[in-house]
Amino acid sequence: MMTLTRVQVTMVRTWAPGAPGDVEDHRIVFTAIIDAQAQPDVAAWLADPDPWPAERQAPGRPLRQGDVAHDEDGWSLRFPRDPTTDPDTAPHRIFNHDGGFRPGEVVTLHAPNGEDTAWRVVGIG
Repeated sequence: MMTLTRVQVTMVRTWAPGAPGDVEDHRIVFTAIIDAQAQPDVAAWLADPDPWPAERQAPGRPLRQGDVAHDEDGWSLRFPRDPTTDPDTAPHRIFNHDGGFRPGEVVTLHAPNGEDTAWRVVGIG
């Protein structure tokens, strides 16, 4: 039997050429149910009646609430600008999470505008 665990994943943006100097202060925190390989579990996501919450924190900007989503293209994070009027906002696709969501792993987020950014997992709780 596979062991599943509900966790809170914390990621910080990694440095990149041309990125602002405060990238470490950009954080994404989300909840997921992960398997023994630290991968989100599709069956658990489908069976869960509650959304898996996500939030994005950036210096000088309001906290953005969102959720974790899954579709035929894989996992994503959605951060609507206004959840009451734009619930189907374009997602930030999650790529390169083959190592799972473990501290030190780096994943890529592909934003709706086409920009790719690297994020390092700094905490699992």
